[in-house]
Amino acid sequence: MLILLIMWTHPTLAQEVGIGTFEEAPCPFDVPKGLIEGESIIFGYVTVPEHHAEPEGPTIRLAVAIFPSHSDNPVPDPLVLNAGGPGECNMESFVPNLDGEIGNLLLAQRDAIVIEQRGTLYSEPNLLCKEIFELQITILEQNLSAEENITLLLEAIRACHDRLVGEGINLAAFNSIESAADIAMVMTVLGYDKFNLFGNSAGTILAQHMMRDYPERLRSVILSSPVPLGTPLLQSMLANATETLRRVFERCAADKACQAAYPNLEADFLNLLERLNANPVTVPIQSPATGKTFKLLLNGERLGQWLFMVMYRVDMPPQLPFVLSRILAGDYTPLQETADIFFPMHTFSHGLQYSVFCSEFVDFTPEDVRIEGPYSTFLKGASSTFFGAKLMPRAREIWNVPALYAYAKETVTSDVPTLILCGEFDHVCPPLYGEIVAQGLTQAYVYTFPGFAHSPIDSGPCALLMTAEFLEDPTTAPDSSCLGEMELRFITEPLVKSSEK
Repeated sequence: MLILLIMWTHPTLAQEVGIGTFEEAPCPFDVPKGLIEGESIIFGYVTVPEHHAEPEGPTIRLAVAIFPSHSDNPVPDPLVLNAGGPGECNMESFVPNLDGEIGNLLLAQRDAIVIEQRGTLYSEPNLLCKEIFELQITILEQNLSAEENITLLLEAIRACHDRLVGEGINLAAFNSIESAADIAMVMTVLGYDKFNLFGNSAGTILAQHMMRDYPERLRSVILSSPVPLGTPLLQSMLANATETLRRVFERCAADKACQAAYPNLEADFLNLLERLNANPVTVPIQSPATGKTFKLLLNGERLGQWLFMVMYRVDMPPQLPFVLSRILAGDYTPLQETADIFFPMHTFSHGLQYSVFCSEFVDFTPEDVRIEGPYSTFLKGASSTFFGAKLMPRAREIWNVPALYAYAKETVTSDVPTLILCGEFDHVCPPLYGEIVAQGLTQAYVYTFPGFAHSPIDSGPCALLMTAEFLEDPTTAPDSSCLGEMELRFITEPLVKSSEK
């Protein structure tokens, strides 16, 4: 560790031993029109140890994008951005948004740095699982139960694991501890001392590891849809999703206009799931990547899986009764309009997700996950995603990475000023999680965004302006008066039938 500390604080020495160097390179992706490569975006790679405790061992390369501030005299502490997953491509998530109004807001006073987390798309090696991508296409036109879907997914996960290991990749090196050390090293190599850190969803896991291991490097932290370290995230996911969906139904029933437009919505929807299990329907959907049309076999469990995934969308709660009413009427346009849910996310690293989750959040068995009651069909579908609660304990046996040491799973205690943003209807990271994270923080500001779901940073100007104000002075609570203008307003438009389209 002493050697590492010396190299992190002396970039020249790091260059001499072959790690901790930044090499500028052409962008491997299309640069937005408003950005100029080499000027407003500087792309390259930083070489880091595969295991930071073994600086003379194997190395990996991290893709890094630097966005210089628009100011002639910027403040010295940049903003480092981390997306979720884990496994999302940081470049894909943030680079397009750093052009235009959002870029003007975030780059007004400071630089922004996007570090492609080890194992994701543009870092080398990446842990993308083509086997899962191929399976997702194969099963579209098959009438599979949730358990059959899980069985096929496990076969694809094993094939991906065996291929990556056969390529000489050490899957145990791809965890939150090493990724936190990556950020610390990269920022030193780039010449920054203190910096501000943003994490969204699973990106908040990495941010909390930074808060624990490198608090002296952090000026402030922003956590959007936080995941508390040590929480039974995956094991609790189904219960959280059911509770959130029930609250949407209850709020609709208590709203005169919503109740009048969609009476008996909950019971009708649950009955629909059972009917579709008995008599699946065929829904034509189009691949967003190729334009090819597939005949999706829609049974009740697959509809439950779709609903679980569509509930991630930050603006979905007000639309949900209207969307479900259309499906109940036999109009499957909402599924066609969100067909990307059924197709591969070709920029997503499932392998990194399994390495992180299996080392940190999977300490339960499939039997610990109970699926029963009126929502059982919805829960079976939700449990059969590629990170589902019924799948992950079995995936851990395949992925075979060691668990992080015990203290890495403890609630973080820190004096670093922290802004915590929660969505009222977040079915994966409920507002309670924000309160849990804040328990160990002496300077935490926690806000819940009414009517919104996962990733409240994407809810609109209110969240962005609060974030910008917090970055300007993290020792003071930002002006949150804009939250008072928010409330859940259900959409109660007349039903649009397919024949009328």
